[in-house]
Amino acid sequence: MTRLSLLNDVRAVVGAIEEFAELGREGFLQRYGFAPSREYFLRVDGALIDTKPLVAAAYRRQFPDHRDLLPADFSGGVDGAAKVLRRLGFEVVTRAQARPPVLGDSYASRTSLYEQYGGDKVAGIVTLPGDSTVNVFSDADGPYDDDPPTLVAPFGYRGEGLSGPQELTQRGNAHLERARTAREPVRFWYRPVGGTFSFLTWCVVLGRTWIDGRDAKGRPRVELEWMLEAVPGPASEQWPAAIVNVIDEADATTENHPSGPEAAREPTYAELLARVEARGQGRSGSRAPRVDYARSAAARRAVLIRSGGQCESARCTGMPGEPNRQGEPILDVDHIRDLARGGADHPLNMVALCPNCHASKTRGAFALRWRSELARVAAAANARALDRT
Repeated sequence: MTRLSLLNDVRAVVGAIEEFAELGREGFLQRYGFAPSREYFLRVDGALIDTKPLVAAAYRRQFPDHRDLLPADFSGGVDGAAKVLRRLGFEVVTRAQARPPVLGDSYASRTSLYEQYGGDKVAGIVTLPGDSTVNVFSDADGPYDDDPPTLVAPFGYRGEGLSGPQELTQRGNAHLERARTAREPVRFWYRPVGGTFSFLTWCVVLGRTWIDGRDAKGRPRVELEWMLEAVPGPASEQWPAAIVNVIDEADATTENHPSGPEAAREPTYAELLARVEARGQGRSGSRAPRVDYARSAAARRAVLIRSGGQCESARCTGMPGEPNRQGEPILDVDHIRDLARGGADHPLNMVALCPNCHASKTRGAFALRWRSELARVAAAANARALDRT
């Protein structure tokens, strides 16, 4: 780095830029023995020039009697080549600054995206070099139990950290917490089974809660569940007023540490029900319960415990033959009367349904009859669960 600091001749850099234009990128890299830059580039008339070989070429021009700079002698980043070029008045940018990802961008793998932008090619929650926007990656074949993304409703996204209890201080979780509190949009990337990673939608972070989960080795642990929702674009002026209201409501109920039975290993139904009722059922202007993700997590878990791993519909003709990725029965927890129509976020208004029964209850010709029957089922199941407790 000491030798690099000697470079102070702007004319030497200009000469190296002209040499790059004459040889082309591949020829220039070969001449100086450097690999392509991944993150930092000099921008000249819209063209991007690799910073490390450019500095090496300029150094040779200014100091022809010195030993040539080698790739191992210095970095190309903010403390190396980029710093020198900026000191001399040149514009240095990252790929993310020159051309940020746009909706629909697709890459075969995280490695392919890393080769385009640099940064981190493993973590699920990252920022790209030179760009503060948070990028969230969800892989249908990955180790995290994320909800399938939807463009029309909130969906859950598990926090970062494969082993041990998750913490807000872990880098990816800290990124999402910043986006939540600052109300900054995030890019949501998704790879379906057998597909590629695509920038699917802009999202906002509605809120978060702590839940019981399992790590990569199947061991019980506390996890963060972030609630995301798709928005039309990154500008907050484009976000529906209802989403802004949800962010306001969820912020008031957010907890910074696990404190409820929804995050415990083996809570009882009664403990979870008490947690739901203690959190209250305040109503917003739309008559729906105010957003409280801790209460919702407790209510969902209570219903799953109450169900005993079986579909609660008397009309059920058979559960899926295989478990989910956590080795548990495949069940959806559904509100009998929708929250948007004034239904309570409470186990008395919720049932555990297999996918077939869930579809019939939601979209079937006799959906109203299903709701009436399931309300009676939930009341009876609630009483039995409390008796067992």
